Amino acid sequence: MKKIKLIAVLMAFVLMLGSCSGNTEAATGGKYMLATGKAGGTYYSLGTCLASVWDKYSQSTTNITTTTGSVENIDMLLKGNADFAFVQNDILHYALEGQEMYEENEQRGISVVGNLYSESVQIVVNASTDIQTIPDLAGKTVAVGEYGTATEAAARKILEAYGITYDMITVKYQTFSEAMDGLHSGSIQAAFAVSSLPSANILEYSQTHEIRFLPISLNQSASFKRSCPFFSEGMILSDVYGTANSVSTVCIDVLLICRSNLPSADVLAVTQALFNNTDEIVAGHAKGADISAVAASESAVGSFHSGAKQYYDSLTGEASSEAAE
Repeated sequence: MKKIKLIAVLMAFVLMLGSCSGNTEAATGGKYMLATGKAGGTYYSLGTCLASVWDKYSQSTTNITTTTGSVENIDMLLKGNADFAFVQNDILHYALEGQEMYEENEQRGISVVGNLYSESVQIVVNASTDIQTIPDLAGKTVAVGEYGTATEAAARKILEAYGITYDMITVKYQTFSEAMDGLHSGSIQAAFAVSSLPSANILEYSQTHEIRFLPISLNQSASFKRSCPFFSEGMILSDVYGTANSVSTVCIDVLLICRSNLPSADVLAVTQALFNNTDEIVAGHAKGADISAVAASESAVGSFHSGAKQYYDSLTGEASSEAAE
């Protein structure tokens, strides 16, 4: 009888150890929360598509939640209210470095899963205006986005790179929908937007108004490139909106991020499910064509989660093996 009791106690102890070890959590069947963006927006619709793919292949269950965007998404991760989230890489840079809305308050506990696609900074004006370059905005009324947003931070840094400070213009903190109304009425002369191409608001406006975009160069100054490592070079081609000319611009990346304390096996399973099945993402969402494992493995901001890194390292190993053959 004593022997039977001893065995029972030992078995209970082993079970207790297993239940207390977070790192032994299964790589499949996890339950996650994905923070996206506003209902009807690209983050929300793309998030729904991505979650359905990774749930299908890792047998997980992922709930989607709407948010106001990158800043709220980071906050949800840090508070443990979300496991995965979308974020613009400039906002992640500010969080990690304690800048802008995170001034002197560096955030930790956030890791990158993958670089998904790019969004372009667009400075739009009516073609009839005499504004040709960013320095021409001095003395003008400019919509820079809502206060404290990624768009507003990008607008301020770009303006400053060209020698324009807020006290040299009349600043309007507006949504882009409001800015389009302002361009139409003449109450503003230029508006900043950060979005994938084409922006629905700009495209709609361009159907009834002739517009053009002000060129932006990452090579404007060395200090500009140093202070904004998240920007990359891009183009707004003339056929996107039917403008007279193509112009240079800068882009930011949209990243899939996660809590750093998620088990490596779980993040590996999600990463594998996503980037081994990009054909299903392409079929499910327009942005799917921009998503690939190669692009996902490159990020100028943050560090990759160990689970994601394991997946990307395995691809490098496979490529090396194929080359050797």
